[in-house]
Amino acid sequence: MPHTHLSPKVSPEQAVKDLSAIVGKAYVLTAPDDLKVWGTDWTKVYEPRPMCIVLPASTTEVSQVVAYCYTNELAITPSGGRTGLCAGAVASQGEVVVSMSRMSKILEVDAVGLTITAEAGATTESLQIAARDVGLFFPLDLASKGSCQIGGNIATNAGGVKLIRYGGMREQVLGLEVVLADGSLLDMNVGLRKNNSGYDLKQLFIGSEGTLGVVTKAVLRLTPKPRNLQLSIMAVESFSNILKILRQCSQSGVSITAFEFFTDVAHRIVLQHLNGAKTPFSSISPFYVLLEIEQPSQTPEMETLLEELFGAGLITDATIATNSQQFKDLWGLRENITESLAAHGQVRKNDIALAIDQLEGFVRELEKLMVNVGSSDITLVLFGHIGDGNLHINYVAPRQVPSERFHASARQIEEKVFKLLAEFKGSISAEHGIGLTKKDDLHFTRSKDEVMWMKQIKTTWDPKGILNPGKIFSFGQT
Repeated sequence: MPHTHLSPKVSPEQAVKDLSAIVGKAYVLTAPDDLKVWGTDWTKVYEPRPMCIVLPASTTEVSQVVAYCYTNELAITPSGGRTGLCAGAVASQGEVVVSMSRMSKILEVDAVGLTITAEAGATTESLQIAARDVGLFFPLDLASKGSCQIGGNIATNAGGVKLIRYGGMREQVLGLEVVLADGSLLDMNVGLRKNNSGYDLKQLFIGSEGTLGVVTKAVLRLTPKPRNLQLSIMAVESFSNILKILRQCSQSGVSITAFEFFTDVAHRIVLQHLNGAKTPFSSISPFYVLLEIEQPSQTPEMETLLEELFGAGLITDATIATNSQQFKDLWGLRENITESLAAHGQVRKNDIALAIDQLEGFVRELEKLMVNVGSSDITLVLFGHIGDGNLHINYVAPRQVPSERFHASARQIEEKVFKLLAEFKGSISAEHGIGLTKKDDLHFTRSKDEVMWMKQIKTTWDPKGILNPGKIFSFGQT
């Protein structure tokens, strides 16, 4: 259904001509293949139908493009690396896609103040490299780091595998430069670590999915480089043991930098589809934990910890990476799950979060729910950042199952999962946002009053509703 109430004051042809005058004809794309590629994200559920793709090269050009769209009531979909999983970057109703891809510069690395300043189109990996070049560390780490962009990370408040130690995107942002709905510039691009001078407006834009403004620049936090990282993968017999392992790791005093888990099903799919992937164990276990710790001293903390876990009967097998290639290979077993699932079949994803003490009860009820649903087409695949309560629930079906039937069946299960999640006071989105795919489910996570205030904020900052319309909720929706 249409999710915009706008009445454009110019024809698409005139809009393309006028936008070309701002950014250059070569940077306004209208070819069908370009519209298809740039108008969607990894969701692959909605048919992309943007009016055009605009690639500005500067904040000034972004401001002029947005001001033009505001005056002429043209809907805008801000676009980053398009690696999202909730259709937050999908343009399906004739929107002007404003891509940050040409704005990819690392502007400054301050090795004294521990900050990095970058344009919104810079990839996460490019910031990691720039930080590493001066002996520092940019802590946001995602499987899609080579293609996801900082602006998109900010818009979705990305989490990643290091959140347990360093926090998510929100914790990294010190300053922002944002183009507002009318094209005006809001400069909050100050890299202060302490600034207790009224409302912290930048927080509104972190996680807003491009519905309040277009992020063009950011000042982000850097940290000292972790020393002597140790990585282990453990075989585990039950989900409850995973939480006991987490508790014992925390109580032992080791410095955890990542704590991930995945199931036997996820492991088998990676082994099937990832070229060169090998299991480090002689047999497949029901669950796996991937633990990374910082071991600054010469004390063999990982070995000691594993001995304790074996002694407590919490793990049945384990291996430790002894060189950089093994380190990469073990991480690959976790980081390549999403890509392997896409190669395996049709996938519908839930990215949820719960308090740590609610995880065991939720997973127990989830397993009961799946038994009662009894869909022969759908396999449940679980993995995630268990150290911060983030579960990725994947409903997977063979490609030969008709797509419409698969999504209808998966949606029926999904609604039951969200109702169960509400009972455990969890969130329907831990790090990917709401987008188009979850906006009808927002009530499972947010109260009526919370949604009301969100809508009032949206109306205040974007009175015409031109920015990413239909994402999170529909403009004017009651």
